Amino acid sequence: MVRRRSRRPRGWRAVGPWLRERPSRMVVVGGAGIGVLFVMWTGWTAWSAADDLREVEGSALLLRQEIEQGDAEGAARALERYQEAAGSARNRTDGPTWWVLERFPIFGDDAEAIAIVAAVLDDLGDDGIPPLVDAAELVAARSFNPTDNQFPLDTIASVREPARQSEQAFDEAAANLEGVYEGGLVGPVSTRFTELCAIVLDARSTLGSAYRAAELMPSLLGADGSRDHLLVFQNNAELRSMGGLAGSISRIHADDGEVEILEQEGTSKYGPVDPPVIPLTRGEEAVFGRTLGQWFMNASMTPDATRAAKLAAARWQREVGGDVDGVFFVDPVAVSYLLTATGPVEVPGYGPVTSADVVAKVENDIYLTSPDPTEQEDYQNAVAKAVFDAFAAGRGDPVEVIRALATGVTEGRIRMHSFVDAEQEQIDGTEIAGELHTQEERAQVGLYVNDALESKMTYYLQYEADAIARACSGYAQEIAGAIRLTNAVPEGLDVPPTVSGSFPGGRFFGEIEPGQQRIAVYVMAPAGGRIEDLSLDSRSFDPVVTENFDGRPVAQVVTVIDPGETQEIEFQLRTGPGQTGPVELDVTPGAFPGSSNTVLHSAC
Repeated sequence: MVRRRSRRPRGWRAVGPWLRERPSRMVVVGGAGIGVLFVMWTGWTAWSAADDLREVEGSALLLRQEIEQGDAEGAARALERYQEAAGSARNRTDGPTWWVLERFPIFGDDAEAIAIVAAVLDDLGDDGIPPLVDAAELVAARSFNPTDNQFPLDTIASVREPARQSEQAFDEAAANLEGVYEGGLVGPVSTRFTELCAIVLDARSTLGSAYRAAELMPSLLGADGSRDHLLVFQNNAELRSMGGLAGSISRIHADDGEVEILEQEGTSKYGPVDPPVIPLTRGEEAVFGRTLGQWFMNASMTPDATRAAKLAAARWQREVGGDVDGVFFVDPVAVSYLLTATGPVEVPGYGPVTSADVVAKVENDIYLTSPDPTEQEDYQNAVAKAVFDAFAAGRGDPVEVIRALATGVTEGRIRMHSFVDAEQEQIDGTEIAGELHTQEERAQVGLYVNDALESKMTYYLQYEADAIARACSGYAQEIAGAIRLTNAVPEGLDVPPTVSGSFPGGRFFGEIEPGQQRIAVYVMAPAGGRIEDLSLDSRSFDPVVTENFDGRPVAQVVTVIDPGETQEIEFQLRTGPGQTGPVELDVTPGAFPGSSNTVLHSAC
């Protein structure tokens, strides 16, 4: 029997001698094979991590939606998906493979940034977000709703600790993200990283506001002793820097969670006082004139809520009597947001108001139908009380109520100042405080619009503003922006003197035709900065004349706008030295939904 020899694999005859002759080549081949495997493994790890992060993003969007809608069960399910995906992404970017990737030239910075992002998102899933889901469950159960003007103080106070924990977690997340050098990141990674940083910073700010609100609300509601606050109902139909004329005023009394309106006043019956009700600063008098402190209704002519509150409180004390603990400023557009949550509200003696018509009724219709200022203010006071009573009675979905109030604060339509030091310390630096930043470490650009006709024509004024930080040099930024103003009074509308401001004895009778608008716009540079260029419809002001408003340069443009006409004011300015961070754009809220308030990305 012929015995068969075993057959070697094809190619062995050629390869065998080659390997025997050069053993080192075995190392090369093995190394190449391992390299291919490593590349494949690295690619799969990176792809899997990216897939996990996409899942995190989707879950986070769903989570936010569920929380905003008050769906506690849906939020819990979304949180579980988020936590699983974030944990997986962290595990994939926390091993030896990723360690090697981080040391690759060019892409190493990106790999390191992705690992930090994964760790941050995982930590937020463990520490930052769960308390928010718990709070959403409380809100969904209507635990925050007042009943018969009585607010649940214990429930409100119970949110303090979860909000504090979330704020702390987002603080740590922001600090970790700020430690990444963005200049080393390539296009797509850099873009997504910047977006994430903005989201985390925005969430941190929101949570800070929530924590302070939970700390502050019991005290405001009389948990530590009775409180009296003024509610100033601003009228955007006659614009002032903060939003509108301080027309109707209510005194709200709070004691151990029970709140009620005790008295109301209209400001039109209180004429000018001389000297001003409180001493004005040199800058206030230079920019706005003594009228700021002489007329009750002009308290909101300053864009600084702190000063406006002091002016309003001092005039109330002089005319009506009694000290107050704080002042709230609210405009009819914010009320319309609240009415989306409560539904229509019946105003005794006048009929209902809804989210769709309340602005028109209190800012326009009452002036078209009644020439008597007392009747106008009586109606506005009645609307303010009816809506307040509906809110205090627990009307409306709590999630919608919170969203409405938050929108009003973001758009600058709700502002407050407390004269109780411990309370004011809680809101200092937050949006609701409405502070005018005169510190050189914060860059704030202001665009403030005022009716300069003593009319109710700015109900028809539409405007939008924008700006960009376009360059950074000498530890300061160059800002360019514009505000476009349109007189949108309906064609053919017969504007009565009660609206147009054109009446015998009026300051501008004979100079302004009915339907025209006379507008004053104040452009305010950051503290320590300067306004370098200013123009109206491409016609430059040369030189640019400015006043010093407590360290902030201010330029004023007064213009008359015909019906249907649009005018544009453009400006270029420079921030103060050292103001290299984000820049706040603060714009007067108008008689229409929305706002141009925003934060500009730094050019440095």
